[in-house]
Amino acid sequence: MIPVIIPFYRRQDQLDRCLRHLQQQTIPVDPYIHDNNQENLYFTRAINAGIQAHLQCDCDYMIFLNQDMYLEPDTVEAMVNFMDSHPECGIGMPLEILMNHPEGHALVGGQGCFPVGSHISGSPQGYAHDEPLLWANGCCQILRKTMIQEIGLLDKHLRLIHSDSDYCLRARAQGWQVWRIGAARGQHEQGVSVRSSDLELELIKADDTLYFAKKWLTGDLYRELACDGGKWTIQAVRDTVQQFTQGRHAIAEMMAKE
Repeated sequence: MIPVIIPFYRRQDQLDRCLRHLQQQTIPVDPYIHDNNQENLYFTRAINAGIQAHLQCDCDYMIFLNQDMYLEPDTVEAMVNFMDSHPECGIGMPLEILMNHPEGHALVGGQGCFPVGSHISGSPQGYAHDEPLLWANGCCQILRKTMIQEIGLLDKHLRLIHSDSDYCLRARAQGWQVWRIGAARGQHEQGVSVRSSDLELELIKADDTLYFAKKWLTGDLYRELACDGGKWTIQAVRDTVQQFTQGRHAIAEMMAKE
């Protein structure tokens, strides 16, 4: 049985729909829900709690999933079949079809990581094939347990954003591959709220961005692994970090005045 880890916050209707889709999967899954309404760990630590709860379980893979991502009935089976046949793959993702997009476009893999993530997108029909990726979106990922045991948990210092791209970069740096699985699809509703206040949310995102920059962009490894790595000279990194630091200070000052 495949554990499916879901950080849950506020939208019970989304969680209910997500679970109905999991009940329709063609192979058994075991949903693990961390209720951020009771203890708000945000995204990364909620995922880590689910991973830790299943490290001793008899499973080869784990999935983490947004509450507003609704998997098609054969998606988990398609992801497991792909992972079984590609032992070098540590992380896989399905096509993420945007429900509210007027043309029904899908997000199908990560491109740039900094200062915010950018995605490959287009018609789902054009991306119904398997393809190695630079990084996979954290809306839905399947993780190989042996990879988790080798590289560890997601970085808890990245509370809300960047933890998906960070984890993929770490996996690739240690020889694992990241893939889009063309036969796997899910409908992403979007619009889930994870904030207690706009300023608090923006402060966390600024902190995550600065931490990611300090972790990855001051050395050569990011320039080797990322498609946009070549443009991040030391000076470009310093300038961007300075801009985000100033923005972070401005947010903190506004919060102090409230």
